[in-house]
Amino acid sequence: MKRRIVVKLVLGAGMLVLLPWLFMQTLQNTIAEPFELDGERFSNWTLVAPERGASTFVAVGLRPPAMLTSMLFNELFDRTMSSMTAPGEDLLPLVFAREFGVGGLSIAELLQVARDVGLEQAPLRPVCMAVKREPFAGRTREFHFVLIDMPELAAFRRKIAAIAVERGGGARFEPLEPVLPIAGSDTAWESWWPLDVDPVIDCQAPITLLD
Repeated sequence: MKRRIVVKLVLGAGMLVLLPWLFMQTLQNTIAEPFELDGERFSNWTLVAPERGASTFVAVGLRPPAMLTSMLFNELFDRTMSSMTAPGEDLLPLVFAREFGVGGLSIAELLQVARDVGLEQAPLRPVCMAVKREPFAGRTREFHFVLIDMPELAAFRRKIAAIAVERGGGARFEPLEPVLPIAGSDTAWESWWPLDVDPVIDCQAPITLLD
């Protein structure tokens, strides 16, 4: 009788350990499943400069087609079941608001340089859905984003940095990872930059473009 009770207790304790482990494994597998998207959603992005004073940290950016960010946000929530907030603007940052005015570059000049290097026509190749995490005030902050392969952004940043140096403004346009913000645990979006992305570590799920 006592042996049966001991066996039941051991089995019960084992289930208490096993069930959470199985749940976490299932959750991780779900998060790692590819995001399947229509290939047209990664073409014809719009070069924009949000109005000054708007609730954005971006001075110049690329805006994706309507609903892309919200669709990815909703799917990410369904997979993680985490409480998150969406960005105020659907923009891939090219120049931050804090950088505006460096070397006397106007918004019109920034937009023209972006067009000159082909950012409006640049092929956008999504790499993965990625996440950055960091400890903050006794909890963990999260920033989810789509990592994009777009070398034209590096060419754009180098060109405006060179113009800034010529005008005595200093080379303050550092290299910038092409990422589309999707979700975060708070609204301090700009605090994540400078963003050093390691695809091996940060990528959670691939993105597959459908024909």
